[in-house]
Order: sequence, then C-alpha cells, then structure tokens
Amino acid sequence: TYTYRESSKEIDANSLLVTYEDGHWSVPYFDCGGGDIWMMTYSVPFLGSTSNGSYFFKGTSGIDIDLRGIDINQCPTENGTEEDVENIFANSSRCENISQKCIPLHGRGFSRGSYKCVCRDGFYFPNISVPKDLRYYNGTDIEAEFYKDIAGIENSYKDMRCLPCGNGCTVCEDGRSCMFEHNWVLRTTLLVIQCMVTICLLPLMLFTVYFREVKVVKAASPVLLRIIILGGFLLYCPVLVSYSKPTNISCAAMQWFKEIGFATMFGALLLKTWRISVVFRVRSAARVRITDVDLIKRLGLIISGFALYLIIRMAVSRPKVKLGESITKLKTSQCHYDWWDYAANIAELLLLLWGVRLCYVVRKAPSEFNESRFISWAIYNETLITLFHTIAIIFLQDLANPDVLYLIWFLFSQLTTTIVLALLFGSKIHLVLQGKGDKTDHRVMGGTSVGFRQRTWDREANSTSSQGLMTFEGKNLNQLDMQEELRRLYTQLELLKTKNMVAGNPHLSKKLTAMAEAARATEKILMDSETSTSTCPLETTYMLNGSGRITKVANGGDWT
Repeated sequence: TYTYRESSKEIDANSLLVTYEDGHWSVPYFDCGGGDIWMMTYSVPFLGSTSNGSYFFKGTSGIDIDLRGIDINQCPTENGTEEDVENIFANSSRCENISQKCIPLHGRGFSRGSYKCVCRDGFYFPNISVPKDLRYYNGTDIEAEFYKDIAGIENSYKDMRCLPCGNGCTVCEDGRSCMFEHNWVLRTTLLVIQCMVTICLLPLMLFTVYFREVKVVKAASPVLLRIIILGGFLLYCPVLVSYSKPTNISCAAMQWFKEIGFATMFGALLLKTWRISVVFRVRSAARVRITDVDLIKRLGLIISGFALYLIIRMAVSRPKVKLGESITKLKTSQCHYDWWDYAANIAELLLLLWGVRLCYVVRKAPSEFNESRFISWAIYNETLITLFHTIAIIFLQDLANPDVLYLIWFLFSQLTTTIVLALLFGSKIHLVLQGKGDKTDHRVMGGTSVGFRQRTWDREANSTSSQGLMTFEGKNLNQLDMQEELRRLYTQLELLKTKNMVAGNPHLSKKLTAMAEAARATEKILMDSETSTSTCPLETTYMLNGSGRITKVANGGDWT
C-alpha cells in the first residue's frame, strides 16, 4: 500500500506511483534557441488507469537542470571507482599522462578545461623562471591547442610537456643531474701517483734479492722483507680498485686487499718485533733460536685468521653498493659500511696495540743498523693513522663526496704503507750505496748496558742476525780463548765481590788499602832487584810486618 500525505489529502492506494529508478537522465546538451545554456533533463513517466483496473501510459514529466553552476571533472582517477563510471567526463582531459598529472579546478562551472596539468615526480616544468606555484599548464590552454592540432592549425600542443629530470632525480626543478659527478682530473692524478709508487716496489724486491748477502740486508731477513713488500702491494690495491664507480665486485675486492695486505705486512713486522722481545728477555744461559721459518708459520696463522673472517663475511653479508647522499645533497653510489667493517677495524687496532707493547719492551734492545727502532716507529705511525682513518670513515661515510673518500684512502695508503717501506728500506739502501752495508753501527754497541763483544759463534747462530739483535764477528773461539774469557769474567766477579764487601764493611777499608800499598811496594822492589848489578850477592829476605809494611833483611842485618 502506497500512501502520501499532504495536508489532509490522501492518494488512493490503488494509484500506481513511479519511483526514481523509473526516470531517465539525459546527457548534457546545449539548449540552442532556448536558454542557450548547457543543461540536463530528468524525465519520468506517469500512468492512467481504466475502469477494469488496467494501467496505460499517459505522458512524461521532466525537469530541466542548468549546468552552468555545476563543476565537471575531466581528470581520470587513479583507483577506478564507481564514481568514475558515473562521471561521463572522466578521462577526457588533454594532459600527457606519462609526464603530467591532471588536477581538477573547482568553481569554474560547466566548462571544458576546468583542470590543470602538473608535472609528475621525475619531471620538471620547462620554464624554470616561472614561480614554483605557477609551474603547470592550464587546462583551457591545452584544450585550445589540442583542437588547433586536430584542425591542422599551427599550435604548441605537443610542446606543452614536462621534461624528464636528470640522472638519479626523483623530484627536481631543472634538468641538472642529481648524481654526484666525479672529479676525474683529481682521481686520475691520484691514480697515476699511486701507480708510480706501486711500481717502485719492484726495485725494492730486486734490492732484497741482489744484496741478500750484504750484512745490512741479511740481518733483517731478506725473506721477511719480501713478504713485507708483498703486503705493501696488497695495501696499495684498494686505491687502484676504487678509481672507477663502485660495484659489488670492487667493494668486495677492496676488503680482501685491505685485510690480507694488513695481515701480511704488519703481521711480519709484529712477528719480527716479537722475536726480538723473546730473545731480549731471556734470563738464562740457554740460547733461544727462532728462525724465519718459525715466523712464517705464525704469519700464516695470522693471514688465515683474516681470510676466515673474509670468507664468513662474503657468505653472510657480502659488501654491496648503496645509494647515499653527499653533503651537497647529491646522490652517489658508494660501498656500504656496516658493523663487519667496524669489527675488522677493531681487530686491526688490537693487533697494533699488541705491537705497541712489543715495541715498548724492546725499546732498549741492542740492534744492528737500528732496525728494531725503525720497526717501532712504523708500528706507532700505523696505529695512530689507522685510528684517525677509522674515525674519519665512520663520520664522513655518509657526508663526504666520493672524491673526498678517495683522497682519504690515497693519503691513508701513503701515510702508512709508504712510510713503513721508507723506514725499513731507506737506511738499508743508503748504507749499501755508501758501501757501509757490512759495517756495524758501534754507537749502538757502546750505548748498551751490557758489554757485548763482537764474536761469531757458529754458522747456526746466523739466525740471531735475522732477529734484529747484534751478531758477533771474528774467529771461532778455541779452548784457550774460552779459558781466557772465563778468567776475565772471574776477575770481574771478584772485583765486584770486593767492592760490595767494602761497601757493606767500612772497617775493612783501611786494611785493604794497606794491602794494596804493600802489593805496589813489592812490585817496585822486584823490579829494582831485576835491574840492579851487584858484585857481591847478598841473601835478601822480604817480610811483611803486622802494620802492613815491607821489611827487607840482608846479610843478617835488618833494614826497612
């Protein structure tokens, strides 16, 4: 039953009512000759009934709607909802969908071009002199140029486009690249210098081979010197590898060169210092013999430890290239720095701190050609530079541009590896060129608290020379030499014993002084008697009285 109440009237329940769904909306049309406006009409039918209860169509009733005050939306929507299906004007804008985005403009009424075309992310408005809030194309202008293009009239419709941003930019205001451009002049200059320094390692290697029998080289162990040179070559390689733009392979190669090179060069230096400290701290008469082979075995363990760390890292977290942002807000590709790198740096610092302790232990150890002193300087330098380099990389990794980081790596290699090689080989090359490579620095021998005599014990003792300690030159000691040496040692011990006895017993000093004077007087009398020429030999007797004076008795008479 359908009823409708208005005032006190009622519609007959038998009357058929028409619902909204029974009506029809016309498409928008322009009422020419009428209102001359855009309008839409909604029409519904109305029915009549006969006496037998049937219904018949009697006509339609409609309403005209003025569209001038209604906004239309020609922009497509991103979601494709039902609202788009009902909006017959949707997706009728003339914006270029790849580079532009349509945004509807409200309040313009029922007119074509009620939208604006703005640039999408990754594109920019060509006229950069226009204020930022006006950098878009008006829909009315685009519509006008579009119909000119259809009509074949000269137009600028195809020029009303947004231009793509530069390389690496997601949002931009002009066509400049957002990626950092490398300073190839600087990088090439540093690369050339690095290559020249690396090539100099070959003459150093030949130097250790050609002059291996010269004392200054032989004392430093030529084999370990070559291992140190090999480690220096590996430490130079990160600068060579990082010259071009980083890749995952180059980032991994840098880590291998850096860690294995460090373990090789400074592992050898630390083991040489360790051998000196072991020999220097021996308190017994037993000779400690640590050969180069023993050091190479220990060096292999150090290198194996670093290699194991690298293998685990490559399997768990391989170094990768990440897109960072420099301090100038430019994007740049660089090797990712994570806690694996921090762990490696901490391990290097701990190893170097152990080396600093060894250097402190052997600071007074006698050394030929001052090699232990040069090694100590190299370890001190490496420790300080590594500490500052680690701090710089941590704080500048995300702020500095790649050229600054490349410069830091270059300076790091020169201030560590190059200085180490200069300290180790500089004095050796100088002595060899001056013809003094086989002469021991006697200032070192005289400056020690122990009076080392220059001897050579046997051929096996040559290993002591490679430990950095002084060797003994001369002939092999025979039995008589050994007895003479022991006699001298015994005499020194007796003198020391007498000195300590006098210091602890002051009352004995007078008696000891008297005995010394008696010994000197006796020696003088004996010398006089040997030179005297007497025709009548007398029987002479020398006696020591209780006061410690010498009494001479001759021919039964007494005289003093």
